[in-house]
Amino acid sequence: MLIISLSLFASLFYVLATGHVLSRLFHKEGPNQKLTIVLSTLAILSHMLLLVNSVFTSEGQDLSTVNVALLTCWVIVVSVTAVSLKLPATLLLPVVYGFAAILLTASLFIPHHIVMQTINVDLGLVVHISLSLLAYCVLIIATLYAVQFFYIDNRLKHKDLAIMHSHLPPLMQVERQLYQLLTIGTGLLTLALLSGFVFLDGMFAKEFIHKTVLSLAAWVVFAGVTFGHHQFGWRGKAVVFSIMVASGLVTLAYFGSRFIQEVILGKF
Repeated sequence: MLIISLSLFASLFYVLATGHVLSRLFHKEGPNQKLTIVLSTLAILSHMLLLVNSVFTSEGQDLSTVNVALLTCWVIVVSVTAVSLKLPATLLLPVVYGFAAILLTASLFIPHHIVMQTINVDLGLVVHISLSLLAYCVLIIATLYAVQFFYIDNRLKHKDLAIMHSHLPPLMQVERQLYQLLTIGTGLLTLALLSGFVFLDGMFAKEFIHKTVLSLAAWVVFAGVTFGHHQFGWRGKAVVFSIMVASGLVTLAYFGSRFIQEVILGKF
């Protein structure tokens, strides 16, 4: 009952935060920052309490795909909210808050219960998992910036006067932040893959090869786009599309097979 209450409570405040930001998205002064922070903070704290109670159970640690996805989502929400305090990220807030609300609600209907009685703490594994989680979160935020860049650029090309007088950030500022995040995320993904090859056995074993191949494919795209931008000034729709494809690949690598096995096939 506690899990259900926390999920619904967090979802409610994520929805309220989303609605408030969207209602003031094209207003010259933008959303009320204090109200946005209050609503999002209540949602984030509820989300955190949900994670604590979902992962740390009396039987052991529940590290199912759904719980890992909720944790990843929480890290992204906290990161984007923190960024919005200093940098213009108005267009990203309703996306991450709305997705968090959907994921929290969906988690109530998706079966997930994988309990580990004990967790063997291996330094190499901890380093790999930490780098992988950080890389994924940064790259997803970079992807959101890419979508924001595409949206603003498209509206400006269509001479949309509403967006020119809105609270949305300048296009060049969004582009600069996008490639900064992309560079950091690609660097973290590089370190995550290297740590996997150094500390883990069987990266190309049958049960892990799809994750390794998809991660390497995503890395090739991310690294190619990052190098191309810094060396040749690549930008535009093709770059945004490439970033979105790479994000899709790395998402499949991180969550695809586990979701199919745990949720669709019911192998708990």
